[in-house]
Parts: sequence; structure tokens; C-alpha cells
Amino acid sequence: MQKMIPVKINGKDYEVPEGCNIVEACDAHQIPLERFCYHRYLPVDGNCRTCMVEIETPRGRMLTIGCNTKVQPDMVIYTNSENAVRAQKASLEFLLLDHPLDCPICDKAGECYLQDNYYNFGRYDFRRIVPRYFKGGKALDAGDHIVLDQERCILCTRCIRFLDNISGTSELGIIHRGHESKITTFPGKPIKNDYSGNITDICPVGALTLKEFRFKQRVWFLKKTPSICTKCARGCSITVEHNFGKVWRFMPKENPYLNRVWICDKGRFSFGELNSNRIWNPLHHQQEIDFNQLTIEIENILNMYNWNEIAWLVGPYSSNETLYILKSFGDQVYAWIPPATGKKDDILMLSEEYPNEQGIRYFGISNDLNSLLQKIDSGTIKVIFILESDLYKFKNDPTTKSLIDKIQNLSVALYFTSYRDETSKHANYVIPIRNYVETNGTFINATSILQRAEQAYEPENQDVGSLSILLNQIAFYLNRTQKRYFDPSEIYNDFRLEHEELKEYTFNSIPEYGVQLKFPKIAEEPFKNKKVDFNVFMLSKKHFIAKEHKQ
Repeated sequence: MQKMIPVKINGKDYEVPEGCNIVEACDAHQIPLERFCYHRYLPVDGNCRTCMVEIETPRGRMLTIGCNTKVQPDMVIYTNSENAVRAQKASLEFLLLDHPLDCPICDKAGECYLQDNYYNFGRYDFRRIVPRYFKGGKALDAGDHIVLDQERCILCTRCIRFLDNISGTSELGIIHRGHESKITTFPGKPIKNDYSGNITDICPVGALTLKEFRFKQRVWFLKKTPSICTKCARGCSITVEHNFGKVWRFMPKENPYLNRVWICDKGRFSFGELNSNRIWNPLHHQQEIDFNQLTIEIENILNMYNWNEIAWLVGPYSSNETLYILKSFGDQVYAWIPPATGKKDDILMLSEEYPNEQGIRYFGISNDLNSLLQKIDSGTIKVIFILESDLYKFKNDPTTKSLIDKIQNLSVALYFTSYRDETSKHANYVIPIRNYVETNGTFINATSILQRAEQAYEPENQDVGSLSILLNQIAFYLNRTQKRYFDPSEIYNDFRLEHEELKEYTFNSIPEYGVQLKFPKIAEEPFKNKKVDFNVFMLSKKHFIAKEHKQ
């Protein structure tokens, strides 16, 4: 725990962590203080001047900016004094002088800091008597994903600081001087990096917007569900934003111990895959059948073959709840871990393009594929259930190719999947299942943090079930378990009791930052080589938690 120091804010006594600035001190105690350029995961710039406060000094009271003024012991601070409020209003007024009044058509409307701060701190009469100066530059194509509106920009430089300090690509800068200053890309250098979407998140106005979301939805219609990104083993915390049973965007969710407030573009734009190539009805030799017929067919298969003649193949895409149910299936369960072929960097991205390899290890699922191949060769295994693992996507990998060749010689191959992929074209039976935003589940990332992914909405076809629940029904039918589950969260609430570090957390009480397991990590911490120094201060229900990042 970091040392606490006493301060007085607006006449009341508080304790704050030593080393924090005035903005952070106010945030910790829910004291309103305006800001634009300040962002606690970026270096301080102090250019907007809207966080002006008054402090007492040996020479009397003086005005200062809250973002770049460290709190000292017994400091006396005023955020609502007459001088402070006048300074805050004046700074905000300058920002609004030339700002275009296009809120009704701006994608940032509803989550715009300029709107919020005007209503919370401004509300002054318009005093300008000379014509507005419009910078021009409406809807400029600034990169693969980014649209730039120079006219709306308030020159907070958040985007510049992000590109300089986080992605390290520095595509944006300020040109001209005075009121003619504006943000632009360098000649012949559009915004093109693996984290470009983050600059639209931190832009406090509508100057930077995403092509993929532009004019698609109004933000106040979106429902927000906490989840994780499944595009690599980092498992970044995200929010699934959806409406009418469709995901419209993924947004990074603050997690200071994992992805801070960032997410890579690969994960950000993967939401489009959730609604494409879906399978909603079972297939038998590529012909649709109904769910009743499918149930009869699976029962016949399970009754026709001995238990030792059936194998279950799971991959690192499945939830912990699925893996836990598979434990009751005995030695016939095997884990297939595809090769790590993705891009890796020292920020967030890992080359393992799957979310739960650690879950396979945590639950002790065997990944000895040689044993499986030998059993297939000897004729011991005649039926295989493939669980949401697209083998054909990695058919150039020698081990996976060998596995595919062996499976083709089996009597029956059944494939549980959400999507019409290459593997679904080669299976005897294809059983549709919900994807991870349509059901509850937990995953363990590469640095051994267990996180919760909540169900966002019901799928288009509500007859489609969660994989873990379907497997539980099979286990119950075969008398391999006496417990029936109706939601994956119930499965988690059972298996947590078998793990000491999870006992105190029910599914609904898993902390928003996840649970750090005492389990060997398979990757280094994120942001390992990013040389950005800052402190992150959080207020828990009972006390401050301070985590210093100096990397």
C-alpha cells in the first residue's frame, strides 16, 4: 500500500496517495473537476487548461492546472472557488469558440467530453462578435480505419501522445500556429499501425472516428456487456456493445493489470466475425436436419459404440466450463493446441491466437496427440467429437495435418461449432453452438488471470445451446454425472470450490480486473518495453489501491 498524505479539498479533509496529482486526488473522492487533455495512461501535457484549481501558497492563493501539479502534504485545494470556476469556464469557452455545431450528426454525440463538460461546468452565454474560423478538413481519410475531422479537433494532443508513446509510430502532428493550428498526418504517412483504433477512444470530441462504426449506431442505444477479447492469449478486457442481437463494436475496458485501456486492431474489429457464416441448424452430410433428429442420431452413436471407442478433441478456444465438464469424460479427452502463427509485439499482441491455452493446463487436459493418433491407427478409436476447433485452418501444420488425415478414416466425426468453416465441410455431423458473447464463461489468459465473459444477448436461434451445457447433457445421459446444469455460470460455481484461490469468488463476484492465479505464466507481462512513466490510482470499496507503472 502506498503512503497516504492529508490534503484539504474545498474545505474538507481527505487522504490521498503520495505522488498523485490534483486531478487524481479529486477523482479518488468523486470531486468533479473538468479536464480534456489529461489521460492517466498517457504522459501529462497540460495544454487545455480546463482543470484549473486554486491552491494556497506562502504568497497567498494561486491558480494552477490540476493535471500537472503533484499533491503535497497538507495542501489546501479549491476546485469550486470563484477564481477557479472563472478560469475553468474561460478555458472551456476558448475551446468552444471555433468548434462546429454539428452534434446531431457527430458520431461522438452521447460520449463527447465537450458536450459533458459544457453542461457540467460551462453553460455560459455565447459572447463572440466576429465570425467563426473554420479550419476545414472535414471527413479526411487518415488511414485504414480512421476518419479525421480537423474542424472538430480541440488540440488536446491525446492522439499524438498515444502514437508517440504507446504504438511508437508517430503518424500525427500539429501544423501551423495560433488559432490556425490543426492536427494532420505527415505527408505520405497515413495512420497505419496495429493499435490505431485506440486514438478514437481517447479523442474527447468527434475529430477521430472509426470507419467501421461511423454512422452505424447511436451510442445511447448500445447495451454494454463486460467480456474478454479472444483473438490472442492476452485476453484483454473489453466491453461488448450490442443492440438488437448484434454486436456493433468492441471497446477496451479498463484493466490496469492487463491491457490498461487499450486493445489491438485485430481484436477490436473481430466483432464482425461473430455475425458472419453462422450455423443455426444441425447438418448431416451438409444437409440440414432438425434438433430432434440430431438428438436421436447422437443417442444412436453413443449407444452403438463403447465409451473407449469415442474420443473428444478440444482446443484452446473453449471456456473453462467446457473443460471442467470434459474432465468427467476420463482419459478419452485430448487437447489440440494449434501452432502460434500470429503477430507478436511488446505491447499487447501475442502470437498464440486463442484465448484459453492456460485453461487446458489448469484443468489437466492431456495434449498428447501421439497417443490419440496411435489409438486411431490401431482401431481403438472409431468416433471423434471435435469441439469448436477448426483443424483445417491449420492444415499446413504437420501435426494437425496428420490428425486430419487420421480423422478422415474414422467411422463418425461430429463437430460442435458456431460457424460454417472448413472443418464443418468435412464432418459427418455439424452441431451448432453459441459463440462466446451469447453465453457465460470464464477464460485464463497467458499471464494466468482468470476473467469472466458475460452473456451479451440471446442468439438468433434460441434452440442453439452452449457447448458446456450440451456436454453436460451427454454426460448426464451416459450416467457419467448426476448433476444437471442449465447455465455455464452454475458450472463455474461448482468447480471454483475445488480450487482454493477461486473459492471466495462466485461467477457474479469475479473482480472486474480478474483473479490472478498462482499458476505458471506462458507469456511476459504486457507493455514490457514501453518507456512511459505514470501512476495509476484506483479507489476500492474500502481503501485506495495504488499501482505504480514504470516500464
